[in-house]
Amino acid sequence: MLKYIFIVFFLFPGLFTSAQEGDNIKKNRKFIIAFYNVENLFDTIDDPGKRDGSYLPDAKVAWNTERYLLKLNHLDQVLSSLDEDVLPAIIGLCEVENRRVLEDLITQPGLKKGKYGIIHFESPDERGIDNALIYRKNQFIPLEFHPVPVRFSLDPEDNTRDILYVKGVPKKARQDTLHIFVNHWPSRWGGREKSDPKRVTTAEILSQQLDSILSIDQEAAIILMGDFNDEPADRSLTEVLQAEPVSDHPDPAKLYNLMYEDYLTGTGTIYWKDWDMFDQFIVSGYLLQKSTGMVLAETKGSIFDPEWIMYISDEGETRPSRTAGSSSYYGGYSDHLAVYIILYRK
Repeated sequence: MLKYIFIVFFLFPGLFTSAQEGDNIKKNRKFIIAFYNVENLFDTIDDPGKRDGSYLPDAKVAWNTERYLLKLNHLDQVLSSLDEDVLPAIIGLCEVENRRVLEDLITQPGLKKGKYGIIHFESPDERGIDNALIYRKNQFIPLEFHPVPVRFSLDPEDNTRDILYVKGVPKKARQDTLHIFVNHWPSRWGGREKSDPKRVTTAEILSQQLDSILSIDQEAAIILMGDFNDEPADRSLTEVLQAEPVSDHPDPAKLYNLMYEDYLTGTGTIYWKDWDMFDQFIVSGYLLQKSTGMVLAETKGSIFDPEWIMYISDEGETRPSRTAGSSSYYGGYSDHLAVYIILYRK
């Protein structure tokens, strides 16, 4: 009997590949890109150059070391739980105060295993918040990065956060150059109608950046991620960026919104009176066509919404469990949900 087992093993060794071995192959091919609006990740130190008075120990809603450390721990729990197999290769973040809080975040127990690098620039935002990107050094090689300034000619005194541009290659698929833009567009403060022109202007600035890339390479792999403070069907995204729902026959030079499908079902990433799909992934059609290198696992983005990061109101409404409001401390995670996409190396 043993003789026949040996013959089968010799002729068909793949039949005896362990499940663990197969899982390891799958893990090694997985490349996750995530985005998270972390809701005011401020340290407790007074920075004279920033409006951080609401995030100090003597603030109306006290922001102290204990609460800051809990915030870091909560964000670490979320970002290290997005996938059961691997940590994200790239994470875009918004609403971070400075590089110091990013250094504290990547040394938390979950993310520490990923050995993340940091890309961050101070922006002129009036609230003192910036966009940033962290990346696993053994997964991604940044080649070029810079802030893209956002200014409003009709309101030059309004300073907002820059868009962060990062160009780089996955270490295990160096033929694939990724053009990544991390966004946090102007909020709807003061009303949607009043604030809409600023998001349209931001979209126009971003569109110019994309045009300059696509004029050189019509098959550029472009990934836009962020809190756009607009829905997938709003004109800043559909008319200015011309981001469409995913198509069966994507044009490599067009943009496609990977969150559109969930948006149409009423799903969202932030709750205020109702769900809004503000946090999105938009990609160039080339990424939807690819069959080699880094390939999208699905033609839609994912929202991370386990029960343990949600809060149920007295009215029975489920919403993200946030850290704090203007007059109360809640001790949650963020008022936004994280979103992510998965690519595989083929």
